[in-house]
Amino acid sequence: MEEEKLHSNQEGNKVVYPSKVGWELLLPIIIIYGFLIANSIDKASLLGFTILIGSLILLVVLFYSISYEVTDEVLTVISFFFIKKNILIKDITRIVESNNPISSPAASLDRLEVYYGKYSSVIISPKDKMGFIAHLKRLSPSIQVELKKKK
Repeated sequence: MEEEKLHSNQEGNKVVYPSKVGWELLLPIIIIYGFLIANSIDKASLLGFTILIGSLILLVVLFYSISYEVTDEVLTVISFFFIKKNILIKDITRIVESNNPISSPAASLDRLEVYYGKYSSVIISPKDKMGFIAHLKRLSPSIQVELKKKK
């Protein structure tokens, strides 16, 4: 449980699991922006350079702002500090290990797909996947877990 942070709030304990940030998603962005920034320096466009640096910083902050909060009753997926999706833990039916590259609040391709309700799911990437799964299973033992077999 070294990766998550334990916080107290009025509803009881809240555990925050930060998102894993994978180089497989971050590196291409840094390379593309590096190329664009290098090209903008030659053009001496201060505005273009400022926009590129600002948007790169925004993307990196976005990657590092993704987290998952677990309370006794709710899983909250947080991205960019203020976009929040609440999922009742009692509604979670299963968790499946995934490498699905679909757009989601996950900053790595080392992902979990959390199924809830009748047809809904969200793809996330907590740093401490096993701790995250164990925490949810403690709160709702009926959650089914499907992990990929290690080679």
